[in-house]
Amino acid sequence: MILIDTSVLSRVFRRRRPGAEERHLQSVVKELMESEAPLGLPGIVLQEVLSGIASEKQFEDLKAKLLAAFSIVPATPQDHVDAARLKNRCARKGLNTSGVDCLIAASTMAGDHILFARDEDFSAISRHAPLKLFGQQDVA
Repeated sequence: MILIDTSVLSRVFRRRRPGAEERHLQSVVKELMESEAPLGLPGIVLQEVLSGIASEKQFEDLKAKLLAAFSIVPATPQDHVDAARLKNRCARKGLNTSGVDCLIAASTMAGDHILFARDEDFSAISRHAPLKLFGQQDVA
C-alpha cells in the first residue's frame, strides 16, 4: 500500500493558489487514485490534514473526500514503541526528527508500505531505517 503524508496532501487539497509543484503533485495523486494501487493514510496524517480548517463546511468536505479515497491505517502500540526507537536511533546519528514523523515512518515500515512524502525529514530517516519512499525522482 502507498501511504500518503501530510506534506503531499496539504499541497494537493489545501492550497488555494496551487503553483507548478502543487499542480504536479495533484496530477500524481490523481493518477494514483485512478490506478489500482491501494492508497492509505496514517491516522495521524488524517488528523494533521484536517487540523486548522476554520470553516466547518470545508472541514466536512475534506474529511469526506479523504475517507472516501483512502484507507486509514491506525498506529498500533508497537508502532509507537518502534517510533520511539527510531527517534532515538536518528538522534544518535545527529538527526533531529519529530515524534510524529517517526510514528509515520514506523507505521509505514511495520506494514511494509511505501510512503509518498515531500518532507526531506523522511529522506533523512530512510538513511537510518528501511523506510521505502515513493518515487522521489518522479515528484521533484
